Amino acid sequence: MTLLAKNIRYDNINGLRAFSAIGIAMMHYQANSKLAPDMGFVTSFLIPWFTNLVFLFLIVSSFSVCCGYYERMKTGSISLNDFYSKRYWRILPFFAFLSVIDVILNFSKISLAQGFMNCTLVFNLLPKSNFDVIGVGWFIGLIFLFYMLFPFFVFLIDNKARAWGVFIISLIINFLCQEYFFTESVINWNPGRINILYSASFLIAGGLCFLYKDLLHDIAARLGNWLLIICIAANILYFFVPQSKWTLHYVIPMLVVCSLWLIYAIGNKHKWMQNSVINFLSNISLEIYLCHMIFFRIVEKLNLENYIDDANIYYLVVCVIGIGATVIFSYYAKKVIGILTSAVMKRHALR
Repeated sequence: MTLLAKNIRYDNINGLRAFSAIGIAMMHYQANSKLAPDMGFVTSFLIPWFTNLVFLFLIVSSFSVCCGYYERMKTGSISLNDFYSKRYWRILPFFAFLSVIDVILNFSKISLAQGFMNCTLVFNLLPKSNFDVIGVGWFIGLIFLFYMLFPFFVFLIDNKARAWGVFIISLIINFLCQEYFFTESVINWNPGRINILYSASFLIAGGLCFLYKDLLHDIAARLGNWLLIICIAANILYFFVPQSKWTLHYVIPMLVVCSLWLIYAIGNKHKWMQNSVINFLSNISLEIYLCHMIFFRIVEKLNLENYIDDANIYYLVVCVIGIGATVIFSYYAKKVIGILTSAVMKRHALR
């Protein structure tokens, strides 16, 4: 997907989506691997860090939706029916398809209830929305709630001054959630990033980047590869920042790192972030994210550990087979579902 705003094409966004989807898959594969790989820094710090790429997804998603709908929402040139219909048709068919498969394979009353709620896409409104059915689907619940609130979001970032004020308030809310609202005195569990109030600062950061997109494009274009060095340096420095998971010590460094990568992507074209392969993966990045664990479970049943003793080689082989199968399935499943969806929409439009 190419983003266009004021004749500037943000093709590099494709790279962020593609690398995030593959990185999250690699992280989940390592975390669930039967044999623990040991590749030094790569498996001890780098790949486990890929779990944070969901925050990059959040910032990119917010920026992307603003590019497509912010001005149209403000001017009323798009109807709410068109906006929400496009959001549903983009997410629901593939997500519902995977949910049905998961429910069939692990049938129970609980999975049936969770599968049904998945298909509504509004399950993030529940007190606890981290389901076993498509476990990674919590992100869909969060992002769809953002879509539900998007008209209000446009109001919140109507101008730069208000947007900065809202961003500061979101950080205060995040702090209060960790220190009070997400403690045992109020609830007996910490939803963390699953809760939209916790993740709001990342969504607003994407909105702020949109408001300053022209300035950021010029800055990123002038800095060029120097900005890439800054991004890499910030990522490295992140590992040396004292952190306590889900607190502001965790959130603020992550906001800086993810925002820098988005700013880098807003700048000039970089072939390593947008080419035919990257564009292909970006187009199915959401599908890769949603179904990569299904294929990991399938690869698990091959019992490759009986044939491969080396944990590092085992992990690499599982990644190649699992992610490769995920990419193939995502492409063809999306293509078939797209054809069926288009036929349904066309038939509906003719009535």
